[in-house]
Amino acid sequence: MAGVHFALWLNLVLVAGTGLAQAADCTGDPGPRAAVIGYLSAMQEKRFEDAYDHVTATMTDARPREEWAGLQRKMFELGGVSLGDPDVRAVHRAKAADGSCATTAKVPNVLRAQDVLNNQGSTEFEVYTVVLQDGTWRIDAQETLFDEAAIKTWFPEDTVPEYKGTAPTGAGD
Repeated sequence: MAGVHFALWLNLVLVAGTGLAQAADCTGDPGPRAAVIGYLSAMQEKRFEDAYDHVTATMTDARPREEWAGLQRKMFELGGVSLGDPDVRAVHRAKAADGSCATTAKVPNVLRAQDVLNNQGSTEFEVYTVVLQDGTWRIDAQETLFDEAAIKTWFPEDTVPEYKGTAPTGAGD
């Protein structure tokens, strides 16, 4: 009889341990990263109606699809905007107080872009806030980082490019 109790206890411990291990890994869900890749790929290919599916009403200023897509199209055409391939990094997603994974994630991306005012191209360090809405991950905010310390927090392995006339004070002296 003791063997049965031990087997039941061991099974319970293994099941509980598996549940805790799964709850602890909140970065394994591919959804937040896929939302950012889907959005950036659609924007790169100028498929603005498709990009709309990857963002919240906050990102579109609650505009309907056709209106928002038309504004994006006009901005890209007038600005001569060209985006490079997305360089989306690892998702940062915390655990909620109850041990489940939070319904918000942060997704860093390195954006390479050109426009009529910047024909040499630029490298921008971005962090997207992605939220889970009705079972779908969508971008709710995008922040471009300018402060080198903030960039190093999210992109510790990257070198911040220096542009002519923009080297930090004391550099190259």
